Amino acid sequence: MVPDLSTALRRIEAHCLPLENARSLEVYGCPSAVNRLLVLNAEHQPGRGTVLLLRETVGF
Repeated sequence: MVPDLSTALRRIEAHCLPLENARSLEVYGCPSAVNRLLVLNAEHQPGRGTVLLLRETVGF
């Protein structure tokens, strides 16, 4: 969890991408990149989306 969108985007580039890139190089032999991002900004139909907050590490 980060305080705002700009911090989240910086974390993707600085933290997540290097980890995923190392994994991708090891598994596939090619580098990774940030190609698609989904940002949920607002929902017009309350209850339509679900966000799960887990107390364990499941990724980067």
